[in-house]
Amino acid sequence: MRRRVSAYTRDCSFKIGITCNPEARWQAHKDSYDQMVVVYESSSIDCVSQLERELTDHNEDFADNVISGGGGHIGKRGPYYLYVLLRH
Repeated sequence: MRRRVSAYTRDCSFKIGITCNPEARWQAHKDSYDQMVVVYESSSIDCVSQLERELTDHNEDFADNVISGGGGHIGKRGPYYLYVLLRH
C-alpha cells in the first residue's frame, strides 16, 4: 500500500484520510485539493484506521495530515474508504 500511495503523491502535496462517503468528503475538500483517489475499501473501521495510521506515520514529513489515525468525522456505517487528496 505504501508503494501505491507513493505512486500518486510524488511531487505534490497530499493528505491521507478515511471516509464512509467519498463523494461528500471530496465536496468538502475540492476547494483545497485538485484530486481525490480512493485507494482502499473495507467493512472494518479498525483495519482502515490502522492502515491510515501507518501511512500517515510513514509520510509524516510529507503529508498535510495534522494527526494520524483519523482526525475528522468518518461516519458510523461502512464500507470505509481510505483516500488520498492531491494538490498538484
